[in-house]
Amino acid sequence: MTQPTLPVIISSLLALTSASSFAASITNDTPLAEEQHFVRGNGAEPNTLDPSFVNSGMPGDIIVNDMFEGFVIENSDGQIIPGQAESWTFSNGGKTVTFVLKNGLKWSNGEPVTASDFVFGWQRAVSPKTGNNTGFVFSTANIVNASEVLAGDKDPSELGIQALDDRTVEISLSKPTPYFMSLMSIKTFFPLPSKLVEEKGDQWTRAENIATNGAYTLSKWVPNEYVEVTRNSNYWDNASTVINKVTYLGLSSQNAELIRYQSGEIDMTNRVQLEYYQKLVKESPEQIKAQALLGSYVYSFNTRQAPFDDVRVRQALSMAVDRDILVDKVTGQGEPQAYSVTPNNIPNYTAPKSLFEALDSPQRHAKAKQLLEEAGYNKEKPLTFTLTYNTSENHKKIAIAIASMWKPLGVKVELENMEWKAYVAAKGAGDYQLARSWAFGDYPEPSALLEAFTCGHTANESGFCNTDFDELLQKASKTEDQANRFALYQHAESLLNESAAVMPLYHYNHTRLVRNTLKGFPNNNPKGNIYAKDLYFIKE
Repeated sequence: MTQPTLPVIISSLLALTSASSFAASITNDTPLAEEQHFVRGNGAEPNTLDPSFVNSGMPGDIIVNDMFEGFVIENSDGQIIPGQAESWTFSNGGKTVTFVLKNGLKWSNGEPVTASDFVFGWQRAVSPKTGNNTGFVFSTANIVNASEVLAGDKDPSELGIQALDDRTVEISLSKPTPYFMSLMSIKTFFPLPSKLVEEKGDQWTRAENIATNGAYTLSKWVPNEYVEVTRNSNYWDNASTVINKVTYLGLSSQNAELIRYQSGEIDMTNRVQLEYYQKLVKESPEQIKAQALLGSYVYSFNTRQAPFDDVRVRQALSMAVDRDILVDKVTGQGEPQAYSVTPNNIPNYTAPKSLFEALDSPQRHAKAKQLLEEAGYNKEKPLTFTLTYNTSENHKKIAIAIASMWKPLGVKVELENMEWKAYVAAKGAGDYQLARSWAFGDYPEPSALLEAFTCGHTANESGFCNTDFDELLQKASKTEDQANRFALYQHAESLLNESAAVMPLYHYNHTRLVRNTLKGFPNNNPKGNIYAKDLYFIKE
C-alpha cells in the first residue's frame, strides 16, 4: 500500500488552522452594523431545497449552500478547506479516501451529525429509484460501483462508501481522481439527516420539519415570493458567523431587482441590467462585483428534430453570430467571447479553435449562407424556427440581437419567453427547437463541462451523441498524466465544436450590484459560491 504524503500534510495543516479564518474574517475594531439581515436577489424561485436534487446553477443552489455543508467548503479564494471534516487522507495509491469528521457536529434540531448520515445521503442520491438527476456525479468522482448502481445493476448499499465509526467515513475509488476533493463541495455529496428523511419523506425540507448542518436553517418559504433562513446555533463555526438572517427573493426581472436595490430593499442583486451596468461603471464602479465563472452562456440546439438535426444548419447559425458585437455592445460586462464550451480559467487547458474562428465577418457570412443553401434553405424556403429563453431582460436583449444577426441570411426567428419552471420543464422534455442555456462545471477540469454531452447523459438536453467523443472522455478519465489527459479533452472538444450541438456565445463573468456596506465578497470562486456566513455589514 502507498500513502501519498502531500494530501496528508495539507489536511493536517488545514485542520490546525484557526476555525475563525473559515468564516467572516473581521478584526475586533471592525464597526459592524447593528442589523445583520442580508437580502439578495435569487433570480427565480427554487424547485426544491433537498441537497441531493439541486443542480449547480439552479435557484436552489445558493440557498442550499448556506443551509448544508459537506466534508469540505471553499474559502474566499475558491480553495478547498475543511467543512464538516477536520481532516482527510489518501491511501491505497490514491484509491481510498478517509474523512474524519469534526467532534461534536450537530444538525440544527440537536441530533448528532454522524458518518452514517453521509452514507445515507450518498446512497439515496445515487439510487435510480429517487428520480434524481444529479447522481451522475458519483460516476464522475469514480466512486466504486457508482455506474452500476445508477444503471440499476447493483443496490445503492454497494456504493463505495462506508462508516467505519460515528466520525470516520471511508470512500473507495475505482482509480485515482485528481479533482476528487473539488467535487466534495458539491451539494449531491452532502449528508442528510437520515432519521428525519425516513420519518418525513418528501416533506422533510418544509420549514416546520427541516434539519440542516450548515450555518443557516430554513425559517420560512413563501411560494413565489421569498425564502428566509436564520442562524443555525448548532453550526460548528456559528461563533464566527455575523449575518443573522438571509432573505432570497425569487425575482426573474432585472428591472424589478434594480428598483428594489435602488430603494434599499436588496443588498446584492442576482444580475445587473445591461444599461445600468454601463452607467455604474462610470459613476459608481465600487458597487459592481464580478466573478469569472467556470462556465459558458450557450444556445442549445435540439438535434433530435428538424431543422437542427442537420449539422450544416447548426454550423451556419453559429458562425453568423458576431461575438465581438455581442460582448462589446449587447452584454458589455467584460465577458470573454466563446467559441467553445470550456472557459479560459481552467489551469493549463486551452480549448481547441473552432472551424470558423479565424475567418473575418464577410467570410463567415458567406460560408454560413452557403451551408444553409446546401441544407435546402433560401429566399423561397427560409429557415424558420423558435428561440426559447427564460424570463429576463438580459436574455431578451441577447436573443433580439442574435436574431438580427441572422436576418441577412433570410432566417426567420420567433422569440418565445417562458417563466423559469416552464422553461426548465420544456428543455428537460426536449420540447424546444433552440434554447438559451449554459454549460457549467463544478470542478476545474474540462470533463466538468464536456461530460454533459456524452450519449444519454441526464444533462444532455441537445440529444448530441458521438461514440468517438464518449470514448475520448473515457480514455481521458483513465489517464493520470495531465498533459496527455488534456490533449484527449482537446480532441473531444474539437469533435463537439464540429458538431455544433450547442452554440457557445460567451464565458461567464457574473456581475452583481452589491451594497457598499456589505463586506466579505469572495476574491475568486469559479463555482460562483458566495457563502452568507462569510459576509457581514459594516456601519455606514
